[in-house]
Amino acid sequence: MSVCESALGGCAALCRALRRPMGDTAPPRAKAWLAVEHPGPWPAFGWPPDLPAGVAEVLTAAPAYAVRPQLIRRPDRDGRAVTGDRAVFVAGGPLGARWLERRVTGDLDDIAKLDLKALADGGPPGFGALLRERILLVCTHGKRDVCCARYGAPVARELAARGLPVWETTHVGGDQFAANMVCLPDGTYHGRLDRLSAAEVALGALRGEVSAAHFRGRAGVSRT
Repeated sequence: MSVCESALGGCAALCRALRRPMGDTAPPRAKAWLAVEHPGPWPAFGWPPDLPAGVAEVLTAAPAYAVRPQLIRRPDRDGRAVTGDRAVFVAGGPLGARWLERRVTGDLDDIAKLDLKALADGGPPGFGALLRERILLVCTHGKRDVCCARYGAPVARELAARGLPVWETTHVGGDQFAANMVCLPDGTYHGRLDRLSAAEVALGALRGEVSAAHFRGRAGVSRT
């Protein structure tokens, strides 16, 4: 166990105590997103063994095309016992013309039909229904970093209790800034959230706004 974990409750607590800046820390290469519903458990790295091999191959290949792969689940007990149809989201597009599609399917092998290069470079692929509304992803990937579960899970539950379109998700980067939230399709990153700040920041993000105190940047935008 590291010094910060034993003495201060994890890297996120240490980061808060030191007031480390978090602006411009969103991943610059994530031009598009592929989020697949999976109830867990999620391993620290790689993909769960019960994920179809073809799906795992697509998720593994995605980063090479600047597509960010995520596993997601609903932040309630039903989300840990999902069977049958599952939700798959794809998001992308240039700034000012972002889009989000949702497909509900009983066959995750449908994902193999996606053209990852076209997903990163083009408009909506017609993979699912085009959505007008945004969704929120809150990182709760505790096996990757305990801070994500410690800070992220209460935030996800709080937003769900308020009826907001929120999903728990695997690692989004920047564990030290937990709780982390991403708004799709915008790709905006928001960090250092807690139960008190989360609702205001989330409602703003769903309107396409950002809170300066919690804004980490926008994925897919170069830092140079």
